[in-house]
Amino acid sequence: MNAVMEAEVVEPGQGRPRVRLTHVKALGLFGTALAVLTMFAAFGVGLLVLFGTTLLAATAAWLLWARVFAPEFTQWVFGTPYAPFWKLFVLFLAAGSLMKLFRPLRKR
Repeated sequence: MNAVMEAEVVEPGQGRPRVRLTHVKALGLFGTALAVLTMFAAFGVGLLVLFGTTLLAATAAWLLWARVFAPEFTQWVFGTPYAPFWKLFVLFLAAGSLMKLFRPLRKR
């Protein structure tokens, strides 16, 4: 468990030592693409965990909005004759945050 480290003295004229990474070439283009896709998939799953219910509620409201409310009301609320998804998402995100803020501590 006791690790011994020895410092190597580098002369000022030698410059910085070069580090060669030989194992990186083993991945290749296909391996690199798979690694990037894995990273994007993990990022997407994280977003779904954080905003999954909000996305579901905003999608349901976006699909049902035109059937429930008149275009004049939608124009008054959103400024357009249709309900933009991103505005509904932000609306549901704010509503969910306020609901969590005012929820009693016992139920958290």
